[in-house]
Amino acid sequence: MDMIQIKHEIEALADAHKEEFEAVSAFIFDHPELGCEEKLGQDALCNLLEKHGFAVQRGYGSLDTAFVAEYNSGKPGMTFAFMCEYDALPQIGHACGHNLIGTSGAGAGVVLKQIMEKYEIGGTLKIMGCPAEEILVGKVTMLKEGAFDGIDMAIVMHPSDESMADDIAFAAVNKIYRFKGKPAHTAACPWMGASAGSAVQIMMHAVDAMRVHFKDYSRVHGIVLDGGMAVNIIPEHASCKFNMRALDAEYLEKEIISVVDRCAKGAAMCAGVELEIEQEGNLIKDVRNDRRLVASVAANMDFIGEHHIPRTLDQGIGSTDVGNVTHALPAAQFYIGLGAGVGTHTAAFADVAGGPEGKRALNAAIKVLAMTGLDMLTAE
Repeated sequence: MDMIQIKHEIEALADAHKEEFEAVSAFIFDHPELGCEEKLGQDALCNLLEKHGFAVQRGYGSLDTAFVAEYNSGKPGMTFAFMCEYDALPQIGHACGHNLIGTSGAGAGVVLKQIMEKYEIGGTLKIMGCPAEEILVGKVTMLKEGAFDGIDMAIVMHPSDESMADDIAFAAVNKIYRFKGKPAHTAACPWMGASAGSAVQIMMHAVDAMRVHFKDYSRVHGIVLDGGMAVNIIPEHASCKFNMRALDAEYLEKEIISVVDRCAKGAAMCAGVELEIEQEGNLIKDVRNDRRLVASVAANMDFIGEHHIPRTLDQGIGSTDVGNVTHALPAAQFYIGLGAGVGTHTAAFADVAGGPEGKRALNAAIKVLAMTGLDMLTAE
């Protein structure tokens, strides 16, 4: 099997379907939907995959806007998956470029399926429709509910300012701390009250004092959700919310969370109030890219002439539910650039994701994804 020739065929197929794929991306871009509401985006991607012969299951488990599309060659081989995202952000739409993520995963599936059929390559190809990435729900829920069971490898492309074959992402979690005290008139009889507001203040200061003890590249940020209703009433109820991140999920769970929880318990004890702790949503794990996939992505970027730079700690670091997938099975996320200096989650990023830069990135991503899938499916 001449891999160089086949990869040139992948390039030709991606170019041949270019307008079709661009139309799907443009539709998703023009119809932004928030997490768990992505019916139009789901339909656009599923219709594309059904048109090209995939068996498509719309909805998975508790997620109505998820989907799983499958092509089974009927011959022995691994199960390889492309992950899709297609939710948008409030007010600024596809300012994270999920129109490109969803379409690149589905487009790569269409291209690679044709190659598998032509060259009788064994294995199963799956396209995983993963909703609600922006609210960190989709992939974690799909993992828990078994959607990724039996998948040997998975990969996803994310647009960024620069192209990078590797990724770094924080483990992250949000927790809400609710304090309940005893109200009293602040002038007439403050000694009869127990201030939940004071507990929030004490907790904030305690966390600030402990911050110096966290490892480098840890992140802990807090805001006050409720600080009281009136200045002449000792607050009976007060609450705050903390976002906590670290480069290692185990360190986040065992150290940072326990320290912040301890600060809350100490604050409640100092103020003489009750405490309730609630984790908001899922704990998101750090990204641990499979090195085979990273090496293949880098080589395929070189093959198509896509300039790429190393992923380093000096660049901006966020969090993604892709991290949970990389802890569960060999998986990876890589980046295709839309233009140096254009930051995600901005109106400027939305402009390029829906413009000529986005079209160029979409075509490059489909080629790299399909070639990387080919590499893995045909590996000895």
